[in-house]
Amino acid sequence: MKSRKTAALVTGAALVLAACGGGDDDAHTPPPPPVATAVPDSAVASSTALVGYLKGQQADDETSEALTLPSVDVSASETEEPQAL
Repeated sequence: MKSRKTAALVTGAALVLAACGGGDDDAHTPPPPPVATAVPDSAVASSTALVGYLKGQQADDETSEALTLPSVDVSASETEEPQAL
């Protein structure tokens, strides 16, 4: 009789512990990436870099704020062909 009671207690404890270990998956989600608010200085180093940066941006995002440009002029090359956006 004592072994049945012990077996029942062990089984009950195992069931309680198994039920407690279940997944809180939301606790381990990484934070969202920071939102860019300005064009980086590296993108205005040359016109090719600026065109490459602009092509990498989402064109269909109408909810984000507009990016601010640095206060420097983009260097233009006299030998490169114009690039389409």
